[in-house]
Amino acid sequence: MSPAVASTPWLPLLVPSLVSATLTVQPLAWSVPARCSSSRTPPATLSSIGSELEPLSVALNRANELVQDDFDGQAQVALWRSSGRDPTYKVSGARTNEPSFTRLFTHETWASYTGKLPLTRWLGITATWRFSTILRCVFPVSLVASLWAYLIAGLPGVLLPRTSPVPMSLMGTALGLLLVFRTNNSYLRLSEARELWSQVVILCRDLSQTVSCSLLHDEHVPHRQAARDSASRICRYLAAFAWELRAKLTGGPIAESTRLLEALLPAGEAAWIAAQRSRPIPILYALRREINDQFRQGNLPCQLHRKLEEDVRALDTVVGSCERLFSSPLPPTLSRHIVRCLQLWLFGLPFVLAGTMAPLCVGLWVFVVSYAFVGIDEVGVQVEQPFEIIPMTRICKIVMSDLEETFLRQPV
Repeated sequence: MSPAVASTPWLPLLVPSLVSATLTVQPLAWSVPARCSSSRTPPATLSSIGSELEPLSVALNRANELVQDDFDGQAQVALWRSSGRDPTYKVSGARTNEPSFTRLFTHETWASYTGKLPLTRWLGITATWRFSTILRCVFPVSLVASLWAYLIAGLPGVLLPRTSPVPMSLMGTALGLLLVFRTNNSYLRLSEARELWSQVVILCRDLSQTVSCSLLHDEHVPHRQAARDSASRICRYLAAFAWELRAKLTGGPIAESTRLLEALLPAGEAAWIAAQRSRPIPILYALRREINDQFRQGNLPCQLHRKLEEDVRALDTVVGSCERLFSSPLPPTLSRHIVRCLQLWLFGLPFVLAGTMAPLCVGLWVFVVSYAFVGIDEVGVQVEQPFEIIPMTRICKIVMSDLEETFLRQPV
């Protein structure tokens, strides 16, 4: 024995301890593979649970049949007409089938929008100018301003006051800043609204995939039948949530919204939700109740319960943000001030232009200038209420497709 070993009096005590620990660990090491290799029920394929999901498939198909798809913006047109409004004032491209914000873009849409030669694109836009929603809104105002300018420019020179163009130039600059400020803020509202509906798609997809994996297709949950029934109800709630949020923001027919609820949910629950002030909120409450019940039964582990709860809370935030955008426009005082300044500017513009060109040319140029300035204001007006032009019907159809793919079309 080496001197180093002989000089360590604790070594004889350590060796038996190591041997004992090794013998103690051995059974545990063998017990883990034995448990993993024990016989289990094979994972269920789609065919084995297809009969259980048949009522869910029927409900989703019935809801899809109640609302036509919106590839060409016609559903948006129908919504406007059902509320007694003229869609030609806001649903652009409805008659010409031009690309529009009222429909979701595809590869073909982008090709027809920006995939052409500049000259071809310009000629196409010019050919469809007469169907422009901006022209339809602005034309009466521009025509009145043009006639007023023609009348003033046709007066004899002795009756026209001497006017400097400087005040009109200064006022035009201020008007430009006001119009840009208003239009930018209107487009910020539109961008936020579109982002909120993107969150609806993402969160519904995330919720459905998590629920499908953890409750519907997991064979090792303690209460399998209860978990599958709960997953089916959660799928119905997610579909109803998307349609009810759309109905709340578009002001569409209440009867259509109620039929969708009745197609997706039991009659009693559908009637209870239909009687609430804001229908998406009780649907989220029902979602929370289902998730909590599965957590109490032990079908959902703590981390999944927390994740699902966070997704439902995010959907609740989306509803609140949509309500804020809908109920709180840009300050109407700003819009009225811009319109009044435009009226003053267009009223005084002919006095500056009179005598510089023929009366007909004065009227023509005032028409063009008023079309540009009033048109910018009208663009801000059209997008200030973003939920009137966002293709929510098509987005809801995407949510329905995601739910069907997640719950009904799982691979074997």
